[in-house]
Amino acid sequence: MADSPSEKRVSERGPGLAEQISGALTRAIHIGELKAGQRLPTEAALCERHEVSRSVVREAISMLRNAGLVVSRRGSGSFVAEAPRVSLVQALPGGSLGSVLHLLELRRALEGEAAFYAASRCSRAQLRRLRNAMVDIDEAVEAGESGVEQDMAFHRAIAEASNNEYFVTVLDFYNRFLHQAISLTRRNEARRDTFVAEVISEHDAILEAIASGNGDAARQAAWWHMDQARRRLSDIPPDLIEAFEHTGHEGRD
Repeated sequence: MADSPSEKRVSERGPGLAEQISGALTRAIHIGELKAGQRLPTEAALCERHEVSRSVVREAISMLRNAGLVVSRRGSGSFVAEAPRVSLVQALPGGSLGSVLHLLELRRALEGEAAFYAASRCSRAQLRRLRNAMVDIDEAVEAGESGVEQDMAFHRAIAEASNNEYFVTVLDFYNRFLHQAISLTRRNEARRDTFVAEVISEHDAILEAIASGNGDAARQAAWWHMDQARRRLSDIPPDLIEAFEHTGHEGRD
């Protein structure tokens, strides 16, 4: 019989041992194997099951507490929270062009729908924030900056304007990866004035479709933006990819 998610032993490879145990227990909670209010296996049992030290297990349980998934009671052990939060578990991807392209596929699906709903739900204040975010990108570029943070803020403002908190939650989750990806796309786009002009035009199209209340046009504009980012990356020079991947490997050492 295969091990349940919480019974799988950790590996010496990949994420740290505590992260692996935390991830296994998180999955067990999410699928209902460990139910709200249920006591977790004892530290001794987890140490034996995963063949790790007690300090590793305590670190894993601390991660679960910080994520709002478990509560610890002095003298009684740790228990699944009565209303555990959903906690997305994903190792940081490698710093490669392939990971950036995969992220664009996710962004196309998610941010296209966020733009669609933003067109019908966006408040005046949220629309002002979108316009201000566009100005912030321009000012950053004029000041010789990359504009990465401002670009991310623009796309997050679209998610906020959808007035669906789950779009914002998922976007915030993959923002850890998004900064790296947008850094590469903007470095590539900065090589050519035509690329820079394209990005500005694409952002304008998304914004104006949202402002006009045209959800279908907003979705299409967001899709087009991601498709064009992918096209621009097909023309990226090898030395830029090499520098990007080298930086990514350094960040994981």
